Amino acid sequence: MKKIFYSLLITLGLLGSQSCTSLLDQEPITITHPDVFWVSQSNAEQALAGSYSLLKYAITYQSNFLFWGEFTGMTFMDSQNWIVDYIEGSGNYVLAYRDGSRNWKDLYRAANWAMTIESYVEGMTEDMFDSPEEQKRIIGEAAFVRALTYFYIARIWGEAPIVTESIESSDQLITDDGYVVRIPRSSEKEVLDYALSAVEKAIANLEYSNPGDPSWAIQANKASAEALKAHLTLWYSSRDNDNSEMLQACVDAATSVINNSGASLIDYVTDSIDGYEDMCWGQSKTGLFEINVDASMNESFRMSDADAYYTGLTLNYPIWKNKNTNKAPKMNPDFYGNEFMAQNPDYANDARKALFFYEYSKPDDSFVTKYALQSPDPNSEDPYAQFSESNILIFRLADMYLLRAEALAKQGKGTQAVQDLNEIRSKAGVLPYTGATDRASMMKAIFDERAIEFVGEGQSGFDRIRMDYYYEGVPWMNVDRLSKKGYFWPIHPNVISVNPSIVQTEYWRGKV
Repeated sequence: MKKIFYSLLITLGLLGSQSCTSLLDQEPITITHPDVFWVSQSNAEQALAGSYSLLKYAITYQSNFLFWGEFTGMTFMDSQNWIVDYIEGSGNYVLAYRDGSRNWKDLYRAANWAMTIESYVEGMTEDMFDSPEEQKRIIGEAAFVRALTYFYIARIWGEAPIVTESIESSDQLITDDGYVVRIPRSSEKEVLDYALSAVEKAIANLEYSNPGDPSWAIQANKASAEALKAHLTLWYSSRDNDNSEMLQACVDAATSVINNSGASLIDYVTDSIDGYEDMCWGQSKTGLFEINVDASMNESFRMSDADAYYTGLTLNYPIWKNKNTNKAPKMNPDFYGNEFMAQNPDYANDARKALFFYEYSKPDDSFVTKYALQSPDPNSEDPYAQFSESNILIFRLADMYLLRAEALAKQGKGTQAVQDLNEIRSKAGVLPYTGATDRASMMKAIFDERAIEFVGEGQSGFDRIRMDYYYEGVPWMNVDRLSKKGYFWPIHPNVISVNPSIVQTEYWRGKV
């Protein structure tokens, strides 16, 4: 019985990936004797490295972040992959051979390990650390990871279990009567409240950083946590009848990031390809939080055309030399993003067409290039020896301007929202927005801008839910599906079989 995990399927143990700072360049560990392990800052840092590793694994495994937040949006990218076609063709999230996308266990593993770090580090004495500030930083970074994982859970599944204690032993999963502990799904707002409490803890314990710092953007700092708070509060507001308190909290958090983070926007017109590549390599002046990918620290991803690799779902000819095979990904001219880009004359000279895409004007050959930066093996001409070193961008400064614009528009402050919208448009050579400033008009303008700015970053599917913009360009989304919350992913059947207190989302009942 003690080998059975309840609905969350939480397990301990850390993965072997490493990051590029001295703090994260640690050998991941597993707790066996807590009283022996939690005795020094270096050990706590080692545990924190494992926390980031678990987060990275949950997001990148089987290209999850693209399946959750990109392909469901149907904005630009057409993977031409038979598994992705389940989403793009019929909106069926029950994907063959893709258990990882509808099983929340890896996200809960990351959240559990972060909570374990918080619990133990808070119990360590100050003399075990270089300074009290270092102890607070480690606690804050762990709280950030916990908040971010629960935010992903809330956006993907809505209602979900909340685990309020660190699970370190299977004994904790068994009641005194010998039964498996069962935790039902909490409401979506309760999950968001839990994530918000964690992000407030992160903000309170972290300090701002600056571009050029070795840990910039690849470890959480105060601005990373405030960026997460801006996302969380705007999502919460959208799920709670435009909760005015949450809308203002989003405006305040985004404003603080813009004013205090030390980050600055990439000007795609003047910075051109150098600025764009800096952003994709990672730790650029515009980054707030990223999943680090560095071949020198065994962090790279092998270039592959397989669906389990995000490179394979975003890169086409000339990377794979197999254009027009109906297998390699391409930019689909019939998808929503390409239609609005073609129809809106303001975007005629958008610099992102040339920077973000390979030959944008040729739909059959065009594809997103954000993961095309390579670290080749100098001794091999085999394409299989090529490695992607583009960081996965989670939060960056342009996001904060557009989130604030969205919140302002929902507050009825359309004129102020236009200022933020135009700040981003101007960096791409897009003409200033001159349309109506009512809510509906602004939602379209902001959604359109986010669709092109964050293409390939796993945002548009979530944007559609938050902005209630699912009818435009998503043929399989209808009133019935929306009413039954069919925009959320189904709960994996294995979770329900282990814990019958977990009830399947209404839309997916009988379909899984």
